[in-house]
Amino acid sequence: MKELKKRIGSASGFTLIELLLVIVIIGILAGVLIAVIDPQAQQSKARDANVKATLNKVALATQGYVSAYGNSPNDVQFLAGLSASASSPNASCAAGGADYTCDFIVTGNQLPDTCGAVNGYTGSTAPGSGNTCLYRYVGTASSPNFTVYAKSFGAGTTVFRYMNNGTAAGQIQHCDTASPPANCVTP
Repeated sequence: MKELKKRIGSASGFTLIELLLVIVIIGILAGVLIAVIDPQAQQSKARDANVKATLNKVALATQGYVSAYGNSPNDVQFLAGLSASASSPNASCAAGGADYTCDFIVTGNQLPDTCGAVNGYTGSTAPGSGNTCLYRYVGTASSPNFTVYAKSFGAGTTVFRYMNNGTAAGQIQHCDTASPPANCVTP
């Protein structure tokens, strides 16, 4: 019994200094981990993946039209082919269908607020949409060739470009708007 009392009386725990030291070390490790992960960059990568997936869907729908009719759709046919998932906030996809250029918004997939110019794509902003960039379709009259553009969230000077012709046909390229003429690479 004496031995038990002696052990209980002499039992020691952590001191306040030791506990504070452990808390400080955990805080430092958490700060380093957050700096390494960079949540803003991770979020931008996720948004870019969503934009690329949308570009692929738009390109697939347009390629379906090209396969059926042998040429790229005009602006009205293009927008109609995307049905209710896309709309044009300006007059670029006019009801006349006279041209082959269409700036559009994809429902549920907004682009960033900062735009950049590359190969005829300025990223022009949507009226009344808080300067949100627009997707752009550019077809070629009496030809099956078309290009679709979208602005990247991650890199401030990058625009994504999908072309169905040329050496990069069927691939989404990253075009750097900071180096005119735009330097486009396939990642």
